[in-house]
Amino acid sequence: MTFHILNGDSLAEQFPKEIPGEKIIFRECLIDGPVAAKTENEFWKLRKDFLEKNYDAEDYDAYSKSEILKITQIQRKSPVYLWFEEDLFCQVNLWKAISLLPDEIELVYLVIPGKQSPYSFAHLNSEQFRVQWKNPIKIDFEDQKQFKTLWKSFQSADTETASLQAQLGKEKFPFLNPALDAWKRMIPSKDSEGLPIETLKEIQAAHPDWGFGKTFQEFQKRHPIFGFGDLQVHRFWESLKKGA
Repeated sequence: MTFHILNGDSLAEQFPKEIPGEKIIFRECLIDGPVAAKTENEFWKLRKDFLEKNYDAEDYDAYSKSEILKITQIQRKSPVYLWFEEDLFCQVNLWKAISLLPDEIELVYLVIPGKQSPYSFAHLNSEQFRVQWKNPIKIDFEDQKQFKTLWKSFQSADTETASLQAQLGKEKFPFLNPALDAWKRMIPSKDSEGLPIETLKEIQAAHPDWGFGKTFQEFQKRHPIFGFGDLQVHRFWESLKKGA
C-alpha cells in the first residue's frame, strides 16, 4: 500500500483521485504554540491544551492526533509520499511527520509544489499534481535523520543545530535555509516581539481603518515564507487589539 501524507484538509480535498494510495492528513500547526516536551504523551497534551484554548479545537485526539499517529503504523515496504510546501508552517509539520515514521521505512519521498508555486499546492491542476508526484525528492535514511534532528532542534529552540543541518542539506533541500531564517525572525528578543507581530503592528499603524481581511492579505503579501493561515494571523491580530 502506498501512503500519501498531506499537509492539511485543503490539499486532501484538491488531491487528484487518479493518484492511488491511502491518505493521511497532517492536521496541525506546530509553528504556533508550545512544542517542547520530554515525552510524546506530554507533547500531545501540550498541543491539545493549546489548540483547544486558542482555536476552540474540539475532539483534538480523534480529529488530529489519531490521524497523525497513523504515520507510526505504516509498514516497512510501503512507499510514503510527503506532500508539503516550502514555507515554515509546512516545513515544521514535515519535520514532525518524518520523526514519526517507523525507522525501517525505506521508500520515502517528498513532493513539493514546484518553483512556480513554492508555498501552495492550491494553484496546481491535476496534471501538474501528477508531474510533481512523478518527480519527487527521495528521502534516504541519512535525510530522515537530518529532518528528525531539525524537529528536535525546533522543539528545543536550538537554531544553531538547525542551521547546521540546513547547511548540510542545502544542495538537496535548498528551501531549508529560507525556512530557518523565517523561524529565527519569528523569535522575540528584547527589542522585538518577532517579525510576524512587528509586521502586524506596522500594517495597523499605516492602515488603522483596515479590518482583518485586508490586514491578512497584506501580511501574506509581505511574508509568504511563514505560511500562516488566517486563523494564526487572526490570533496574533486579536492579541494586539487586546494589548492596545
